[in-house]
Amino acid sequence: MKLLIFDLRASLAHFRRPDTTSTHATYPFIPRTALRGLLASVMGLDMWPEQGWTGMELLSPVQTRVQQLSLLGKGFLGSDKTFNRPTTVEFVVNPAYRIYYTGTMIDELSERISRRQATYHTYLGSAFALSVPEFVELADTQIVSPTDFFESVPVKGVVPAHCIKNFVPEGPRRFARAGGMLYWALPQRRFQGSINFIYEAFNQPFRIEVQDVKEPGPVYFAKKDESLSYVALW
Repeated sequence: MKLLIFDLRASLAHFRRPDTTSTHATYPFIPRTALRGLLASVMGLDMWPEQGWTGMELLSPVQTRVQQLSLLGKGFLGSDKTFNRPTTVEFVVNPAYRIYYTGTMIDELSERISRRQATYHTYLGSAFALSVPEFVELADTQIVSPTDFFESVPVKGVVPAHCIKNFVPEGPRRFARAGGMLYWALPQRRFQGSINFIYEAFNQPFRIEVQDVKEPGPVYFAKKDESLSYVALW
C-alpha cells in the first residue's frame, strides 16, 4: 500500500476546546476532526468522508502562549453584536506536524498537495492561522492490525490511548496526554464520541504493548519499509 506523508507548519495555531467559553483554551495539536476538515478543504469537499486513516508526528515540542484579544460582536454570553469583550485565547506557537494518510483518495490528494493546490484555504484551527501543506513523499508502507503483533511494538508520534495496553520502559522519555478530542464530525456542526492520545513530548520513539480495542474507533499501524518505528493510524 501507499502512504502519503506531508507537513503542516505555521507561526501559530488555535484548536479551541469546546468545553471552554470565557477563556478559549486550545488542544496541543490538530484534532482528528480538524485534520479531516483540512483534507476536505484541499479536495473541495463540504465534509471529509469517513474513510481512510491518518496519523501524526509532532516535529517540534508543544509550546503555548496566552493572549487577550477583543472579540467584537460574538452574540453570546449576553452580548450583542456591538459588544467588545476582551477574551483570553491560548495559542500553540510555531506548530509543526508530520501527517500520514492512506485511503482511497490518496492519489488525488497527493497530486494536489505536491502542487500546493487546494480548493479552499487551509488553516490550523482558526482562519487567522493559515498553513499550506508541504508534500514530503508518497511511500510504500505496511499496514498492520494490533492483532498481528505478538510482542511489544516500537512506535513514534501520537498514539490513541485506548490501543495501549502497557508501556515498555526504554530509556528516559517524557510522556504527555491530550484528552477529550472529538472523534466524529457530523453535519450541521454536530459531533459524536471522543478520543484520547499519548505522545512523547520530544518525538522520541517509544515501545508499547498494544491491544485491539474498537471504541471509539479501530487503530492500525504503518511504517515505511526502511523505518524502525510504526506510526499509529486512527
